[in-house]
Amino acid sequence: MQQYVTRRLIQAVFTVFGVMLITFILFRIIAGDVSAAYVNQKLGAAARQAFYQKHKLDRPALINYHRRIVLEDRTQGRHLFAVTDRHGSRLAANLDLHLSPSGLNEKQAPSATVKIVTALIWRLSAQTPLPQATGTNAGDTAPESAAPPPSLLISTGSGHEFSVPVTPLSDVAALLSAINAHPANQGQVAAYISEWSPANLFDSQFFWHIYEAATFTGRSYATDQTLLDVILERGKFSLAINLPALALGWLLAMVISSLVAYYRDTWVDRIGVLLSVLGMCIPYLAYMLLGQWVLFKIAPEVAVGLSHPVSIYMPVLISVVAGLGGSVRFYRTIILDEISRDYVRTARAKGVPLPAILFVHVLKNCMLPILTNLISTIPFIFMGSLLLERFFGIPGLGDLMLTSITSRDVPIITGLVYLTSVLYVGSLIVTDILYAVFDPRIRLQ
Repeated sequence: MQQYVTRRLIQAVFTVFGVMLITFILFRIIAGDVSAAYVNQKLGAAARQAFYQKHKLDRPALINYHRRIVLEDRTQGRHLFAVTDRHGSRLAANLDLHLSPSGLNEKQAPSATVKIVTALIWRLSAQTPLPQATGTNAGDTAPESAAPPPSLLISTGSGHEFSVPVTPLSDVAALLSAINAHPANQGQVAAYISEWSPANLFDSQFFWHIYEAATFTGRSYATDQTLLDVILERGKFSLAINLPALALGWLLAMVISSLVAYYRDTWVDRIGVLLSVLGMCIPYLAYMLLGQWVLFKIAPEVAVGLSHPVSIYMPVLISVVAGLGGSVRFYRTIILDEISRDYVRTARAKGVPLPAILFVHVLKNCMLPILTNLISTIPFIFMGSLLLERFFGIPGLGDLMLTSITSRDVPIITGLVYLTSVLYVGSLIVTDILYAVFDPRIRLQ
């Protein structure tokens, strides 16, 4: 059994990894940039860059074989360290020069305090060509021939400024040399290429995406709460509805399906099957609308939200009734196959009471498919019901998932998808183990 469980756990890891890869492609690559929904565009590129840095969106997508050009201010002054384009230069904009976030894996100098870095560039080296250094936007007038040449204005922390012409620069080595060897620099600003090591390979959006989901440390774009805090805050409301709904629904389904199967081809069986099919034909939304209408008629103050403990009664009842029809039909089919066995006829002939026949002998022998159906619902106990929680104003995880999808709160979406996938593959492994417990003929190899 140990080897079987180990093999299934390895398979589960790859399954969850595949789920995370799909969610990354859907919500990080195909969905595009989400900063417009959470960053005030009037604050400019600096606010957007800070958002990228905070949520690790400034990293490469899949693997990090990238480096940066680093400008390091060694003056430790009180003025703002900045690099700006002057006189038609576009090099700073095209390189995306910005203040370095903390924690970058770059070589440090003892006196380094402030750095300006470029965006991560694939396989950056001294021979890498520079992007377009000059140019005009649509509607701009071309600079006059007598105007100063396009240049980068570097302002150090000490208040000192010097300009580096960009027109003769062709590659990264020329840019670094022009800054470091500038007569006005005098060692105040050091320009170099950041170092790369194998540890940087996984410093990418995808692996941060997996790490933050697996450790529940991803932060919501909207509220800045960690995923763990969100689950602890909202998960109890989902459990308060789905746990009693599952227990009550399973108990009723087992009793009803056992009775209709025992009295097959009688009026009890026909009425039970008719009601089950009728219950399956009614949409889940109709149950919710009817439940809300009834609550607003008899007790409008508890119809929405959790202002009163009885507010969860109707959602629990709806969840039980909506799933009862399908469960009764499923369990009836399983029990019918078992109830026609010889040992059941022998028990009847010996006068064994009906409850003992159904709930001691029959259910024990048809427990395997029942376990599969029951345990596969475990993830939904924690994750809740999206529409049910939204309709009744219950702040559970299902409502959070729906809200996160509409607002594109990617860390919460991916975290909840990860939690669901882990619970689901874990429940399947538990089901396989219980197979061997309830049926000694089964061996896990």
